[in-house]
Amino acid sequence: MAAGEERRRAPRVAMAMGCRLSRDTGTPVTARTIDVGPGGMRVHSDRPLRIDEVLDFDLDGEIHVSGRARVMREQTYRVYAIRFEGLGAPEERRLRGLL
Repeated sequence: MAAGEERRRAPRVAMAMGCRLSRDTGTPVTARTIDVGPGGMRVHSDRPLRIDEVLDFDLDGEIHVSGRARVMREQTYRVYAIRFEGLGAPEERRLRGLL
């Protein structure tokens, strides 16, 4: 594994659905998922996100899940790897059901 790479702990499934990202202040950011799994997601965002920024998220598509997430890295222009933080058991079950 190259320096700076992180190994994903849980698998993800390719899935495009709407994702609303909310900061403590300002208007919500509209995004679209690229892939989703129990530990996180990759999204394409209409606006830039900051690395290590913590956001509220709301997924609305094949499943509905909401919670808190942290921006881990920008993979390509406005495509971000995001890790879920402190999800409840019902949300985790819904996400595991995707696999």
